[in-house]
Amino acid sequence: MATRKQAAKKKASKKKPTKKIPAPPASAAAGADADRVRVRMYRQGLGDCFLLRFGTGASAKHVLIDCGTLGSTTTGVKMSEVAEDILQETGGKLALLIATHEHHDHVSGFNSQKTKFDTLKVEHVWMAWTENPADKLAQRIAKWKKDVGAALVAAMPVLGAAAPGTATARTADAVSGMLAWFGNDEHKMGAGKFAETVDVAMKYVRDKDGAKTEFLKPGECREESWLPGWRVYVLGPPYSETKLADTGEKGSADLYSLASGLRSAAEFAASERQRYSTFAVGEQERGERARFESQLPFAPRFRSELNDHDARARMLATYDEPQVAWRRIDSDWLGSAGDLALQLDNITNNTSLALAFERISDGKVLLFPADAQEGNWLSWHDAAMKWEVLGPGGGAKRTVRTSDLLERTVFYKVGHHGSHNATASRKGLELMKSSELVAFVPVDRAVALTRNPQGSWKMPARALYRRLLEKCSGRVVRSDIGWAADPAKASSKATEKEFVGMASAAEWKAWGVEQGKAQGKQRVVTSEQWVDCALE
Repeated sequence: MATRKQAAKKKASKKKPTKKIPAPPASAAAGADADRVRVRMYRQGLGDCFLLRFGTGASAKHVLIDCGTLGSTTTGVKMSEVAEDILQETGGKLALLIATHEHHDHVSGFNSQKTKFDTLKVEHVWMAWTENPADKLAQRIAKWKKDVGAALVAAMPVLGAAAPGTATARTADAVSGMLAWFGNDEHKMGAGKFAETVDVAMKYVRDKDGAKTEFLKPGECREESWLPGWRVYVLGPPYSETKLADTGEKGSADLYSLASGLRSAAEFAASERQRYSTFAVGEQERGERARFESQLPFAPRFRSELNDHDARARMLATYDEPQVAWRRIDSDWLGSAGDLALQLDNITNNTSLALAFERISDGKVLLFPADAQEGNWLSWHDAAMKWEVLGPGGGAKRTVRTSDLLERTVFYKVGHHGSHNATASRKGLELMKSSELVAFVPVDRAVALTRNPQGSWKMPARALYRRLLEKCSGRVVRSDIGWAADPAKASSKATEKEFVGMASAAEWKAWGVEQGKAQGKQRVVTSEQWVDCALE
């Protein structure tokens, strides 16, 4: 009998139109349609692509949040199918296009499906302030990421040459896995420039023909004339290097010094030390020289400059002799590469544009935090993060804080495919108290578990998965398998085995009842290519 994976691939290989499922019945009152919304999560694998439709009929407005993938194993849905459905659903027109941050799994579709996106008319583009080329802090952060990324790419050939099973080989796996988020092929050690394809995709969105591009900062509240009945609160990323560096990972306080150390080491390994020669002149060169010197591991009396030809000749004469191998440190500096790659990946996640869409009439909230990590989430609760808004129909003014928005959240786009460090607990999920809460997890667990280092990408993380099911009364949808289901009965037990015993049979039964109610009311509708969530 064919496995689920084989069946999915067979279905995906057939060229067929996207299956259409009717939307919930339209309201009898035409005026009630304006603030209706449907969220569509595409099932293109390990990546984010969400299409929001506000209103119905010819007056509907469409918002696209991200479009990317790191691969699809479980469903076999291709990016070409996704792009085609977007064109059909929008009629070739987007009111708003949002690119949350520069990771391959969020923006690769703008490269692979560029021909289709070229035909899509876009009125507005929103990106985080970190993508603003005119912002000085954004420039500094971008330069740091590029320097570190370039050093990691340069290090990969050396890391990849390590003997299997060694610590260096394990570091190579970790670094290559992290570089994959930036579009660098993990199977091609050191190939290409760092994040080159991601840069192309982000520039494509930023410079989309005919669109008005804006770079949003936390604390903004947008009430757009083209989106009646809705407010959009900008929660993150924080305008702070310190908070961006708070990724919830051990060692984040040392992020910048570690980055500088590796960059210097990579420059040394690449024989670029000559530009710091004592013959260099000028204030900038002297400053760079001092910085470089401060990060070298040995005192000056134990070092020699490249222009000291006699010392160099003496060293090279015996450098490769086996009896003095103990004194060589050719690749010792590579030990920090794994930690640095993790820091680079996490801080990029922390630059995510995090948004809350509030329906003014009843206060219900749709939360899209992208891949925000700890510092991003916690910054939403800063004292300055409050908004003075009018009540429904221009009613009395009231103060809104992030805790209010979380309490009224009815749709949560789970961050970073359900990883352990991209959903805050005390300042996040635990504050979501709506009895209507639904969580959508854009994930392909079969893909995640094969990424380097294999088995380390726990998506979704067991503890978070369990808590989401509890908070949502079972209304948790994954893009790979659809409704969350009892892993003991799943056909793909190898992928789901970690979740066996996570809940009792009685809990799964009760959650299944709640899922059935949501389906019966057509609040949640699934197809092979997407899953919809409607808010009446």
